[in-house]
Amino acid sequence: MSPRRANRVMLADTVTALPPQPLFVDHEVTTDHTRVGPHDHLSRAQVLELLPTLPIWNLDLDGTPLAGGKNEATRNHRRMSGAAAVLTWLETHPGDGWQARWRTAGCDRDKQWYAAAVADLPGCEGLRFNQLVSGLTFLFLNKIVLPDMLFLRGYKAMRLFKYAQLMFPPGTLDTMRRFVESVGMSESHLQQGLRVISSLVLHTGRDLPELTAEDIISVRALGRRCRGEAFPGTFPAWDLLRAVGVIQSQDSLKDALRHGQRPTAELVDQHNVQSTTIRNVLVRYLEERRPGLDYGSFRGLVGELVKVFWVDIETHHPGIDSLRLPPEVVDGWKQRLLTYVDKAGNVRERRGRVDIMMRVRGFYLDIQEWAHEDPFWAPHAVPSPINRGDGAGGLKIVTQTQARMHQRVRERLPHLPVLVETAERVRHEAADLLAAAAAAVLGTEFEHAGRRYLRILPAGNKTPGREVTDVYIREVGSTALHSINQTHAEDDAFWAWVVVETLRHTGVRVEELTEITHLALVSYRLPDTGEVVPLLQIVPSKSNEERLLLVSPELASVLATIITRLRNNNGGKVPLVARYDHHERVTGPPLPHLFQRRPYWQNQVFSYAAIKRLLDATLAHTGLRDAAGEPLRYTPHDFRRMFATEAVTGGLPVHIAARLLGHKSLSTTQAYLAVFQDDLVRTYRGFLDRRRADRPAEEYREPTDQEWLEFQQHFELRKVSLGTCGRPYGSPCKHEHACIRCPVLRMDPRQRQRLVEIIANLRDRIAEARHNGWLGEVEGLQTSLNAAAAKLTSLDRTTTTARPTITDLGMPIITLA
Repeated sequence: MSPRRANRVMLADTVTALPPQPLFVDHEVTTDHTRVGPHDHLSRAQVLELLPTLPIWNLDLDGTPLAGGKNEATRNHRRMSGAAAVLTWLETHPGDGWQARWRTAGCDRDKQWYAAAVADLPGCEGLRFNQLVSGLTFLFLNKIVLPDMLFLRGYKAMRLFKYAQLMFPPGTLDTMRRFVESVGMSESHLQQGLRVISSLVLHTGRDLPELTAEDIISVRALGRRCRGEAFPGTFPAWDLLRAVGVIQSQDSLKDALRHGQRPTAELVDQHNVQSTTIRNVLVRYLEERRPGLDYGSFRGLVGELVKVFWVDIETHHPGIDSLRLPPEVVDGWKQRLLTYVDKAGNVRERRGRVDIMMRVRGFYLDIQEWAHEDPFWAPHAVPSPINRGDGAGGLKIVTQTQARMHQRVRERLPHLPVLVETAERVRHEAADLLAAAAAAVLGTEFEHAGRRYLRILPAGNKTPGREVTDVYIREVGSTALHSINQTHAEDDAFWAWVVVETLRHTGVRVEELTEITHLALVSYRLPDTGEVVPLLQIVPSKSNEERLLLVSPELASVLATIITRLRNNNGGKVPLVARYDHHERVTGPPLPHLFQRRPYWQNQVFSYAAIKRLLDATLAHTGLRDAAGEPLRYTPHDFRRMFATEAVTGGLPVHIAARLLGHKSLSTTQAYLAVFQDDLVRTYRGFLDRRRADRPAEEYREPTDQEWLEFQQHFELRKVSLGTCGRPYGSPCKHEHACIRCPVLRMDPRQRQRLVEIIANLRDRIAEARHNGWLGEVEGLQTSLNAAAAKLTSLDRTTTTARPTITDLGMPIITLA
């Protein structure tokens, strides 16, 4: 038996023998009717006798003993009378124990029951609201009843949670505060986390050391079900419990919820295949295909073969147990494949239907081939229900997709300057407003850009003795009631500008953008001139090929600004952060990622969703609309297509553009290119026809070393005394090297004195020409003088504009051996 066949036989035995493994999913939120406190069956009198035995009965909120005397007696009377009233009211409801009566009375559902019902009880006339709350608080602390988490989330009597924290083991709160100081967690996050922990203690009836990681995960699941996201304080609570050793894990809650790459059988079983025979065949087949695919593509293949194909057939034809499908079953599936229902319940056309059918056809053909050497596949080697003609519409769909992508570029590329200008303007406005707000005293008004603002401190941050780091403001006279965290607003504006600039200057994919690290910046010394050129190393992503991009001066300024900001905010270093790959479901090693921020108390690499939100926020400031009048939307991949279109229409050969984009095939790059005018189409096609007539094969090759050398030397030939010539690659100088008059000259600020000397010399020469009557030369010199004066004005205006501080990129230099 061949090794390959032996492996397959062993795999078949394993797949058949192993039971389906449970897939990690979010916790299901259910009501636990078995949850009762340790004193559930005590009588009313016994409960009232138990209350004063609580260790914190005679303590104040700060943990100090009460002074005694009349005030203490009054407080104790208020607690006892309130607790007695609540117990009396609960006794009017049926149930075996206090917890059952609490549940029967619907106390967890209605948080106002004590004001409406208890006050009307006989013997409770004149009982004040605060007495009821005080009594209820100590019933909770003594675990007479265990309230629901949703009740506790809406409970406004914060004394309950403060008293619950006093019951933590000695030293626990001090340990938590030391942890908070070490990681930089804010006071508001600390208090939110403590409230979640206190709520769990009151809800479960267990002491703090008895809590588990599952309790926090259940709270997160409850928050996601009720409000679409976790309750505030869920993530801080996890870290606080880790700090005191209650949760034995080194991972954050976000990392703990990431289940990594799952076994094939687990991915298949989440779709509930009814036929055990077909289930085993699918698992075996997918195990064979898995080594040749990345995890994201593999999960897509599982979804198409299992969910879209076989589970759909089982749903409409229950009891089917063979891959040999009748024609009417296949025809019905093909018809249903044309559309799908999205998350909003809308029926949409399935554009990838041909690809799905071809993968199903490949599934059948692979089994037929493998059956020749492995008997496991022989019973399932049946004719494919998908014939070759079913893929006839694939080319049409591809063409339609390319047409839509080209139209996106044609709609968005003309508006790119507006987006770039808006991103930079919003960034500067947010930074200026933050500086003005930070200079204002808390509680005072200040004026900025014609508007008046009030610097405030939100109620949740009013903690005595705590240093306030974020700047909150509110516009005076505005109808908006919520405050603005200007620190976060400036941070969002900065990163939105960075994302736009980096995407448009590099054309990288969004996953490549998040993978850029400080180590990716390297220097290359040109062999001829010895000039050091910065390069950006793009790590392998979709094509699994590494490549280097030449860093333009604009991109270098952006990257230097990022590094400066990260260093200033993190003690002079770029923090090491582990990046989670959403597609591969793996967490990489800690690296100095450039696209990272500190939203709370931990640095995190930007997610794809965060980048999309930053782009949408910037687009909202532009007010751009599409042809239908809807807000214009950009995706990160739109910048990649615009980059390719601009590069090629600007004169860059297509095969070099393909190298810069990391495309293996030239046709892939050509599919990215959008055209705008008929003359451009005719010119480009004529250019290709002429080249193909001379060198037909040269259009489909990798650029040679000589071409790369010419490409690099082009930038050397643009160096002039006053700066850099901005003419496109491969184009000659159209102004006969009269640089002082050329509009594409990029002035070097360091050459300002030379420009001043040239202007002075031109004036002297004009005076000499007028004195000698050389009127023709006067006209030419005057044109040069006007151009030089305009360049000096533009240079002064540019240098006075606020620009980011340029820092040393810290790049290693690569030299040829």
